[in-house]
Amino acid sequence: MRIHPPRTVAIGDEVLISSRIEVHGTKRRFPRELWFRFPSSCQPSEDSDPFVVALLLLAMQNGEDIEVKGTLSRKVFEGMERYQQVFHAWFPDRFRPIRIRCLQLRDDAPAETAGCGAAFSGGVDSFYTFLSLQEKLTHTLFMAGFDMPANLIDSIGELIRSFSKMMKEHGIEFIAGSTNIRMFVDAVDWTNAHGTALLASAMFFKHRLSEFHVPSSYVDGTYPRWGTHPQLDPLLSTESMTFVHHGTEVNRVQKLELIAQRPMSYERLRVCWIQDIGLRNCGECEKCVRTQIALDIVGGLSNYTTFEKRTLDHAQIRRLRHRTHQSRVFARELMREAIRHGKLRVWSSLGYSLLRREVFHRWQRI
Repeated sequence: MRIHPPRTVAIGDEVLISSRIEVHGTKRRFPRELWFRFPSSCQPSEDSDPFVVALLLLAMQNGEDIEVKGTLSRKVFEGMERYQQVFHAWFPDRFRPIRIRCLQLRDDAPAETAGCGAAFSGGVDSFYTFLSLQEKLTHTLFMAGFDMPANLIDSIGELIRSFSKMMKEHGIEFIAGSTNIRMFVDAVDWTNAHGTALLASAMFFKHRLSEFHVPSSYVDGTYPRWGTHPQLDPLLSTESMTFVHHGTEVNRVQKLELIAQRPMSYERLRVCWIQDIGLRNCGECEKCVRTQIALDIVGGLSNYTTFEKRTLDHAQIRRLRHRTHQSRVFARELMREAIRHGKLRVWSSLGYSLLRREVFHRWQRI
């Protein structure tokens, strides 16, 4: 894989930073360029580091070395070596260690300002990180082209307007960017590649942020092999910016105990897999149902206008399929919290869904 020097082009009040990418380790076709787009007022950096980090797992999966036609941060270069060791240990048959060659290693200066940033998407994890760190945060970062394709202009615009207004009211600068990174890393799979994509996006602001917080997805002791991870994220810190994996000490219900106390979240909490519905949640997908259960447990569901139905449908809960390990982890977590809060009917409905899944799974193996 060859990564050419980044090129910056002004487009109105935004800047497009792109790099020509040559992928050789697979016959799959990729775009000619990987690009990131940000407001020009943010003055994003123009180094090659974000492009290399973003494409690291694709290169490892293809088994092709990376040739960088530019310089790399020494600390990021060394961090990527350790990052590769972890992923290779997790998936030895799938991700192979590769060599990264560049024209020169450099030692970056400390950040010009001691800003503190965090990723923000409007979901439970990012809302918790925002509210927990509200007093120290100076910036939050939202990226179109991650969970929501960048071409969903109306829905993305609705989210950006609402999130930007909320951040402004709390004195936090909201950075709304976009990228075509998924056109490259969907060849890997987003569950693994979302970590490097997010950290790469944050790296464009290493001169302004001395810390960047990545919201946790799981609780200590339950983490799967997953793209954002307390073991992984700090490895890609730069000389000037430290990556912090935030929130592993609390589960989703405990996060929502804090979030549900803040009316600013009532019209903004968005967790749905369905992409082109703006700030609404479909209320039908498993992630929506899980969130509604958690909100009901903490007594906040009726406040959330982002859900059309503000009462639980227990028949819907009993029909949950729990196809993935992560889904079953979350279901058991919800059951424990339901007992703690005296929600016995919720506990029973979730228990039925897990038992139904287990019976069906065993029947399939006969």
